[in-house]
Amino acid sequence: MIFMDCHQDVVCSTGLFRPEAVLTFCFQWSRFSGGSGAPMWTLYAMGLNPQTFDVTEAAMVHNTWPDPATFPKMIWSTNYQRLACQTMFTMFFAGRDFAPKCIINGKNIQDYLQEHFIGAVTYLAKKIHEAGDLEDTTIIGWESINEPNRGLIGYQALDVIPTEQKLQKGTSPTAWQAILTGSGRACEIDTWDFGGTGPYKTGSVLVDPEGVQAWLPADYDDSRYGWKRDPSWKLGECIWAQHGVWDPATDAILKNDYFGKMPNGELLDPGKFTETYFMDHYRKYTAAIRSIHKNAIMFCQPPVFEIPPAIKDTPDADDRMVYAPHFYDGITLMTKKWNRLWNIDVLGVLRGRYLTPAFALKIGETAIR
Repeated sequence: MIFMDCHQDVVCSTGLFRPEAVLTFCFQWSRFSGGSGAPMWTLYAMGLNPQTFDVTEAAMVHNTWPDPATFPKMIWSTNYQRLACQTMFTMFFAGRDFAPKCIINGKNIQDYLQEHFIGAVTYLAKKIHEAGDLEDTTIIGWESINEPNRGLIGYQALDVIPTEQKLQKGTSPTAWQAILTGSGRACEIDTWDFGGTGPYKTGSVLVDPEGVQAWLPADYDDSRYGWKRDPSWKLGECIWAQHGVWDPATDAILKNDYFGKMPNGELLDPGKFTETYFMDHYRKYTAAIRSIHKNAIMFCQPPVFEIPPAIKDTPDADDRMVYAPHFYDGITLMTKKWNRLWNIDVLGVLRGRYLTPAFALKIGETAIR
């Protein structure tokens, strides 16, 4: 039995990453931003320049590291909190609300990306359906986006590390520092490492892109992709500056809580993101798949470690929906070894089950397992 878990880029027959190609997702959006999944054209569509992610630290990518042999162990895990992933997931899930100037081919970037994603997967679903003997036997269901992330959505203050961000390794910028270095500014950024009991601060370092930006230059010609960008969307300038979040003339932050509220003024937090933006996409995705594969089991995967959506007594709670979260044993994942003596209940810490993380310590292999 197989269900779809999209971990690879798929390209069209010409070998080019084009909007007509199959669009799949995995963690950290794309292999060009440190993970795997979405093809490169999606980054260009969002006005980002993956060629400069290394010098701006918009993403830590192994194959663009100056000496790949010295790539810091497990540093890729911090990419969710760097500019590239923060921007891409924000645009994908909530571009209409937070990036209204980002119009491409007459559509907001949110709709443009979501429609391509759903269209690509439903194309695959149609081919499977046409085969005639795969549905409900070999293919039993479809997973939603693998390891989604809320990007900047729900940040109450861009200039502080959110309390729910428990993973810090290497340079650990605030969202505000990531925005600045992404626009070529130099920033003194705290550095962290990860030990047997979790992350700990090791010092600070100057990250200086020397004027190089993580955004496409103003004269970049992306006509090869066949799309037309709205004139209000200026290349060569941080999109968040264009939306009034900060002033590039003074390098002053203007709307520290820009991503902290919905348009109606309602406070945004991780749970609210899942209940609204994530579920809005999931419902559209489910409807599209089931218009073809009628009895498909839908594997609903909200963000890693975050509280799942409340669906009891709602139309979402059908009998062919599976809650499919991903779980990681943080200490074992980061240190790459099994400790039989002690471990930490990371999920319990994140869910606030302990007065202090010290109480999350688990002693002995039985307790650990």
